[in-house]
Amino acid sequence: MRLFISYSQRDDGVANKLSDALKVAGHEVWKWNETLKPGDNIAKKTQEGIENADVFLLIVSENSLNSKSVMQEFSTLALSEISKRELKIIPVLVDQSSVPSYLLTYLYIDISKDVDAGIVKLVESLAQQSRPGAAPVRDGAPQTTTTNVAELAAALNSGRLTLVCGAGISVAAGVPMWNDLLLSLLESMIERLSKEHSLDITTAVARAFQERYGSSALILGKYLKNTLGKDFSRTTRDALYAKSARSSELLDAIVDLARPRREGKALDSIVTFNFDALIEENLSAAKVPNVSIYTESIKHQPHQLPVYHVHGFLPRKGRIPDTTEIVFSEDAYHGQFLDPFSWSNLIQLAKYTQNTCLFVGVSLTDPNLRRLLDVSSRKSTDKAKSHYILKKLPDLGGGDDKLNSLARLLEEQDANVLGINVLWVRAYDEMPRLLASIAGA
Repeated sequence: MRLFISYSQRDDGVANKLSDALKVAGHEVWKWNETLKPGDNIAKKTQEGIENADVFLLIVSENSLNSKSVMQEFSTLALSEISKRELKIIPVLVDQSSVPSYLLTYLYIDISKDVDAGIVKLVESLAQQSRPGAAPVRDGAPQTTTTNVAELAAALNSGRLTLVCGAGISVAAGVPMWNDLLLSLLESMIERLSKEHSLDITTAVARAFQERYGSSALILGKYLKNTLGKDFSRTTRDALYAKSARSSELLDAIVDLARPRREGKALDSIVTFNFDALIEENLSAAKVPNVSIYTESIKHQPHQLPVYHVHGFLPRKGRIPDTTEIVFSEDAYHGQFLDPFSWSNLIQLAKYTQNTCLFVGVSLTDPNLRRLLDVSSRKSTDKAKSHYILKKLPDLGGGDDKLNSLARLLEEQDANVLGINVLWVRAYDEMPRLLASIAGA
């Protein structure tokens, strides 16, 4: 067989040992420092090696995962496999790194604990695959490795785990989705304009107005804020809690994760982009001490779990302070970008830099969040992906597995660049069970 080995130069020792063993077994090995000659075009020769190979061995390690060029090779091969369905790819794990999930559909060889035994297993596997008609061995299912759960549990028990919550947390409990919230606020705005300016329009036109401007949600938010004025926060709160949203299985799992435990420390903190108080309401109902923090002037006691509302806070009841600022419109986002020392930016940077963060219900589309994650990733000395995000496997419809596989690859690579590992689930109802496994590990 002709074998192509993709690896980081820092793993040259194990790559050499692997190459030597494969040659003894009668295989032809393409390894860049053995194949290239002075004056060769590296990119061209590498492409030739890829095109002529029968099997691709990907040495997975902290070094390769932190190498942009190696990760580009990994993704190129994965994309080729998605399009051609005929490549034989075998990831070879040489340390305790987490194998990228888009490579977990292949049977990978773990030689991290015993290199010699692992190489023997690899040679035997290649001998089996060299038989006529043999196909790459796959398990065919996404995996959440026990290593990932163990790392998150370790961070939790050491008091270094921060839960980062997005809209998906509140929507599961009945809070309106973003588009529904905008529609409700548009109806309120149009009703006010109609009354104050004797305009002959009804709230029925709100949907048409949303369709016209919905693609610019932040600008639409500015229109709403300008028109509703001092009533904007109250009207938004009324729309948030209109369906008397209370709890969900996902919120119950978050509460269990936040409970103080006899052994180990408690959850360090919760960062939420939601305006509502559902997390605090459920924590309080379970007698978990907590405090809502939405300005730099609010402090928490050591026994209290801080819940940071970095986009503003609208409690279900009580007076809304005149100084309340929710990040809903274009000007508010500009404020976050222009003020790098705002309390919300500093809190997020501290958590993203110092803790292990688990993102739940977050889409990673918020421009300021991406900026802060990029900054914290650049500040990391070891460049390791220390954060995790729960994501549902893409389902773009039409039964197109290639399209879904491509979407999965692109989404995971995007998260990896931001320093985040992806834990895929098939359905949203798997997320509470995954949180429970972390809490109970």
